[in-house]
Amino acid sequence: MRDALPVMNPGASTASSPPAASRRLQRLMTDAGRHVPLYRGLWAASGIDVDDLRVAGDFQRLPWLDKATLRSCRPEDRLHDRRRDIHLAEELSSGSSDEPLSVFKDRAAQLRRRWAFLRALLACGYRPGQRCLLLTSRRSAKWPTVARWSYANIGEDTATLASRLDALRPDVLYGPLSTLELLAAQRTQRTPRPAGPRLVISTAEQLTRQRRATLERGFGAPVADFYGLSELGLVAYRTPGNPQFTPARSSLMLEFFPIAGEPSVERLVVTDLAERTSPWIRYDTADLVKRDPQLAGRPIVELAGRSMDCIVLPDGGLVSPYRIDVLLEQVPGLRAFEVVQHADLTLDVTLDMAPDGGEQACSSVRRELEFILGTNSPIRIRIGTIQRDLARTKFRPIRSLARSPA
Repeated sequence: MRDALPVMNPGASTASSPPAASRRLQRLMTDAGRHVPLYRGLWAASGIDVDDLRVAGDFQRLPWLDKATLRSCRPEDRLHDRRRDIHLAEELSSGSSDEPLSVFKDRAAQLRRRWAFLRALLACGYRPGQRCLLLTSRRSAKWPTVARWSYANIGEDTATLASRLDALRPDVLYGPLSTLELLAAQRTQRTPRPAGPRLVISTAEQLTRQRRATLERGFGAPVADFYGLSELGLVAYRTPGNPQFTPARSSLMLEFFPIAGEPSVERLVVTDLAERTSPWIRYDTADLVKRDPQLAGRPIVELAGRSMDCIVLPDGGLVSPYRIDVLLEQVPGLRAFEVVQHADLTLDVTLDMAPDGGEQACSSVRRELEFILGTNSPIRIRIGTIQRDLARTKFRPIRSLARSPA
């Protein structure tokens, strides 16, 4: 049940997209340019005539839409001026940059997203009638009522969530990676270990090989990976054992843009061809992805962190979170880590280590980080416990405060 996904590389003509997708894009651009104040103003400021838009020549001239622009405009200016009277559901984004954003969806958009989510569940092994436990945040929109689906709030403490998990004994467990890791660690300490779900689905954070292994050990179940945004719903998913992500909807058009000095990752920009009431056209997700050029279609194989969390070097160069992740996940005995870069470019690194591995790990991590970052960026490394806020959907193990988020 895999949909074809229109994927665009920077500089490629949209005329190379499938004809049906090109026609849908043309209609979307024209309609949004005439009836959505946000786009009318944004494009006019870039010298684009909304009455003469053409896909082949103009789409890649359109400026990106980022969260800063969204927050600076009135919510009603993001809506189609002929559809403001219909009922809209409001949802707050997870706010990984500490600034949640209101997202508005009409009934058609809600149904599209729910079907995409269900199709992904089926592809990963879920079958109707199985028990599901979904761990959600307080700010999440209401989930649909489905037979044998239950919900728990990630703001609860780990013991409470574990009790709920034991009582329900779900076939499928879905939730943010950080919350799942805490539950997995709690289960490994119990004797006898309780029976786990048949399938675990991780979301909201980068699922590295090390973190996947933690979940597999803790739950004794295969792990799937869902990548979604409050703004767009589920974007892509990775079934257990699959090295690449599968698109969730054929209406999502992806563009990939290089990061200066970081050839291994690209910045992801998304357009939703199906959305009309509150359109998303060239939306800058601020997420970094890694693709495999050796596979057909160059699919996404890794989510590589947030662009705003690139480590800034003294000369202005950038190092992606992905490179730091790859480095640290190879440290023997490392259970968790946190890397914070401050405004003065200094780094604080916290390593949560298994017993008897501390000092040697610190020396090794310092040596490897200095090889990547150079010796002009002061690095402080300590052994300690990683503190996580359960009320937040996303835990950012690598984050930079050296510049304002995009």
